[in-house]
Amino acid sequence: MNLEIIQDRKNPLLNRRELELLIHYEISTPKRDDLRKYLAEKYGVEVERIIIEKMESIFGTRKARAHVHIYDTVEDAKKFERKHVLRRHGLIAEAKKVG
Repeated sequence: MNLEIIQDRKNPLLNRRELELLIHYEISTPKRDDLRKYLAEKYGVEVERIIIEKMESIFGTRKARAHVHIYDTVEDAKKFERKHVLRRHGLIAEAKKVG
């Protein structure tokens, strides 16, 4: 996996860093968890502070675009991200099914 940073900006109002990435890969689109671990090592932060907001493959290529948020704290992530995104990243418990 190889990353190309398209945009890197700090958002002080939401206590996060926002990245637009172009991901080059060999076999298949990387899983969100694999990308989170890779970014955690690259930026020296905990995996829990990294949220993959959106990741989509580019048709006909071995590339994907991703929009990533790196929060200052896990609490900031829980405060500002949507609930379904937090569930997807394992930061809040699954909703109970009724019936």
